[in-house]
Amino acid sequence: LCTTVAFPIPFQTICALLGLDYADRDAFAKLGSDRFDATNGGAAAFGAVSDQRKFLFEAVARQRKDPGPGLIGQIVRDEGDAITDFDLAGLADGIFTGGYETTAGMIALGTMVLLRDRKHADLMRNGSEDDIDRIVEELLRYLAVVQVAFPRFAKRDMMLFGQQVKAGDVILTSLNGANRDASSAGERPEEFDPHRVPASGHLAFGHGIHRCIGAELARMELRIALPRLFRRFPDLTVAKPQEELTFRQLSFVFGVDELPVTF
Repeated sequence: LCTTVAFPIPFQTICALLGLDYADRDAFAKLGSDRFDATNGGAAAFGAVSDQRKFLFEAVARQRKDPGPGLIGQIVRDEGDAITDFDLAGLADGIFTGGYETTAGMIALGTMVLLRDRKHADLMRNGSEDDIDRIVEELLRYLAVVQVAFPRFAKRDMMLFGQQVKAGDVILTSLNGANRDASSAGERPEEFDPHRVPASGHLAFGHGIHRCIGAELARMELRIALPRLFRRFPDLTVAKPQEELTFRQLSFVFGVDELPVTF
């Protein structure tokens, strides 16, 4: 399911949005996973970041000469030389990075979670728009595939929730830990509940000025893809016990390496 459904949907969407060639999907699939994976150390992750930015820089340079139909081409037409290739490639990299690896993980893991209980899959298949919206929000809360927020650096000494923080200290926030706090999620926060109406919003997309810019696009893709997947394949079943699946252990973006299914 990962290679045939979960990855192609957000990847094609981002390619269409930016005006990039879908033929490069295999190379990008590898780079997208590697840039968030700390298994082989920081050098490997930063190498993947560098390779992806190089690819996008070359794409921007081509569209500078022949602007395409997507966002990159439109910015070139609108802004011309007011925006450099370097800045435009960085913008495209941010959109590309935030727009496909995380959503691909959510589609695969969300399918796995819903198939644990046939009633949950049936509700996604046959439920109303309100049901689907609520299930998607619960999946986002429960899975929180981006596990750690961007680091913050203290500008001054302070006491934060009873802890001494000194100027220059790095502060990391566990988003999945925050999403399983009973004060916001309600009763049994460790459980997936498709009927949950949380006391406050989840933090799967972060919060404040650094909230994920692709949040609404991700929501839209999940609301469209998951019900249609279950309607198209009503007898969809995970082909392996969950304990036999391989999950990413040292990645900032949680995911499953493969999700074999039968239908």
